[in-house]
Amino acid sequence: MDKVLEITSNDHIIMIDKLCKRILGHPEILGRIIKGFIKEAKDVSLEEIIELIKGKKEQEGNSYFQQLNNVIDIAHHGRVEFDYLCCINLPQADGTMKRIYLDVEIQNVENPGYALLTRGNDYLSRMITSQNGKEYDYRNYDGMKKTYVIWILPQAAKKRDGHVNCINSKLENISGSTIERLESYDKSEQIMIYLNKDHNIKDKYEDSDWIKTPLVIFLNNTYDLLVKKEVMKEYGFEEIEKEVKKMCNLGEMIARENIEKGHSMGLEQGLVQGQKLERRKKNIELITNLMNSLSISFSKAVELLKVSEDEVLEIKKYFEA
Repeated sequence: MDKVLEITSNDHIIMIDKLCKRILGHPEILGRIIKGFIKEAKDVSLEEIIELIKGKKEQEGNSYFQQLNNVIDIAHHGRVEFDYLCCINLPQADGTMKRIYLDVEIQNVENPGYALLTRGNDYLSRMITSQNGKEYDYRNYDGMKKTYVIWILPQAAKKRDGHVNCINSKLENISGSTIERLESYDKSEQIMIYLNKDHNIKDKYEDSDWIKTPLVIFLNNTYDLLVKKEVMKEYGFEEIEKEVKKMCNLGEMIARENIEKGHSMGLEQGLVQGQKLERRKKNIELITNLMNSLSISFSKAVELLKVSEDEVLEIKKYFEA
């Protein structure tokens, strides 16, 4: 099933995309993401976070966690569709509660022709603006809650496998020593998590292996269910098997359909189709490398490589996934 994503139809890509988002939102995965990368979760155990996501309520009867509508459409400013958008109230050591807004994004292509962090800034600004009238208003901006965008790149370059970057606001004293309250400017943060789909599960990541390995294994349909079950057992997953199994079943179905198509077309046609798929796979690799090395857009890359219009239409579906 290697490279299944690259040779499937657009419908299959959409199905895989939906399954990935279901895995992202599963309490056992989302809980690990929050515990591993959200600063406000440092005083809460993983087990507690999972219970909050599952629907635990406060004394007043309100849920700690809420999955939000993943579309924010601001009049005259366009529409944004998030992969998985939520908010969660996280108990703090001093007895207070901090609510954060979190968007988790899966991105197959490291450089889609623009910087992901720039796109993330747009997402963060919309997440903050959407709080206007709910968390804060013009009379009191202090109610504004912190926002996070976490980028997960499960097909990053091998040299970046396991790397994590955090981008946030920092205070710099230009003159004098006046210190601003952290809560007044620490309102947005982006986390970049780079994972390589060919990561050897026997090689443990130096840090946060308890979340990185499950992410790279569960979000890539190049691993069969047996491997994924081993990871579930080793890393203490108890409930996610159903979603992971769906991903594996879809991957196997796609692979089987491709084989059956080859047989039904006959040897000669099957050979032609195989060559076409191999060429498409090669073009995707060339385009990706060119975009990353020269920091150029998809359209510029295909122009330089002189890819045919028909091939561009097929390949473009992969880069839009």
